[in-house]
Amino acid sequence: MPMIRIMPTLALIMLAGCAVGSSPYTGTGGPTGRISDSGNISPLTVRDVWKLDLETRSKKLVTSQISFGNTARFDNNVRYDGYYDSARNVTTIGVYGNVTTSTDYGEDRNNGYYVNWDQTGQVTADFPTAPWRLVDVEITDQQY
Repeated sequence: MPMIRIMPTLALIMLAGCAVGSSPYTGTGGPTGRISDSGNISPLTVRDVWKLDLETRSKKLVTSQISFGNTARFDNNVRYDGYYDSARNVTTIGVYGNVTTSTDYGEDRNNGYYVNWDQTGQVTADFPTAPWRLVDVEITDQQY
């Protein structure tokens, strides 16, 4: 078979392989990045009530942990990640965004922050029965 006839066939095979790919939230493409979590993780939509609560608490934590926190200015684009891990029976919410602080010498420092919160069980109610638990606070040298 000449090469000219093989190329369209190969292109069709490659396109078909892309169309039947796995779920976008599994394996290393998922929120944890671990292949072993591929069947256990399911993404969820972060509810507005949770956003109000966790955004305020996250900003207070970041302000207390960042250098020159008294000058912290947060951007208005706060982002959220949420997923349920059935293997651990935990719902996890990530709150992240950008913050700028000013030193005593007038230098601006641009940082990113990521705050993880979790709660036991699969949370489906607007008002969970227990408060969200702090898991981790990360302040990075790069903005999101």
